[in-house]
Amino acid sequence: MLNLGVIGCGSIGRDHVERLTTTVAGGRVAGVFDVVPEACRKAVADFGLDAEIFASAEAMIDSPKIDALVVCSKNDVHLAPLLHAIKIGKNVLTEKPLTTSAAESRQVVEAELAVGRRFVQVGFNRRFDRGYLQLKAIADSGQIGALLLANCRHYNAAPATSYYRTDDVILDTFIHEIDVMHWLFGENYASIEMKLGRRNSLNPAPDLDEPQLAIIELASGALITVEININCQYGYDIQCRLVGERGIASLPDVATPEVRLDGRIYHAIDPSWTSRFVDAYNSEFLAFIHATVDKTPLAGPSAWDGYVASIAGEAAVTSLHERRKVDIVIPDKPALYA
Repeated sequence: MLNLGVIGCGSIGRDHVERLTTTVAGGRVAGVFDVVPEACRKAVADFGLDAEIFASAEAMIDSPKIDALVVCSKNDVHLAPLLHAIKIGKNVLTEKPLTTSAAESRQVVEAELAVGRRFVQVGFNRRFDRGYLQLKAIADSGQIGALLLANCRHYNAAPATSYYRTDDVILDTFIHEIDVMHWLFGENYASIEMKLGRRNSLNPAPDLDEPQLAIIELASGALITVEININCQYGYDIQCRLVGERGIASLPDVATPEVRLDGRIYHAIDPSWTSRFVDAYNSEFLAFIHATVDKTPLAGPSAWDGYVASIAGEAAVTSLHERRKVDIVIPDKPALYA
């Protein structure tokens, strides 16, 4: 049984604690830390954990009682625990983004390169989603020809938190498409241009400018457009369509029962990301646990993937602020991540 230490007991942290306690086999929550101690106590009580509450992330990482880490803290405090875990040789599954800047993400990459082994798996869970895996198989098979275009939709009914900001739309939401489209196309980005749509009058947040539209050009000349809408009101709606030279592949809608009632035929839409990607979350944890227990290389999204997403995310933020197209420059991938 893998003893896991969870850093961060907020929304996503609690979700993962529950997952590890009730659903995913092979690991147990043996320790928790949060800058708000009450969040730890509540998680332990709510989920009936036999877990130690640590006074700091560093103490938990150093503890011989903890075999591996799960980082679910705020995005801007990922770096220190990641570097510390790599230093003492413990694997980490960190929520996305890897960090909030390309420079910090590069530090994580350099730390792994210095040791010569991967320790970090980034929580880009879409790579474990059945629909996206099917799209990847179709794209890689060549059956629809070379990819020419892609269109994506990332809609949330409402912001995840009351303090969601304009840049968060890119670095916390759009970051998923940045990673998964880079994976699906299998080539680097060349440039990005962000545009703001007409402001939704139902958007209550004064510091949240959206919806946003991303236009990405790849090295081959292929184009990707992504709509990011954080206040769509009706549910959590994820769409993806790949246009090839001789065919199209689209992400299937999640299967829900057809309801015929009051003169209507309809299918329910997932209200949130937790239900839409529950199977993908479970699969990414299973992959991380098995690789760590078996001492085999981590197979999920790497620190390099997180670094690439950070580079593109920073370019997107610059584009949004400066209202211009911005080049994306991605260095050569080190052999460790090949």
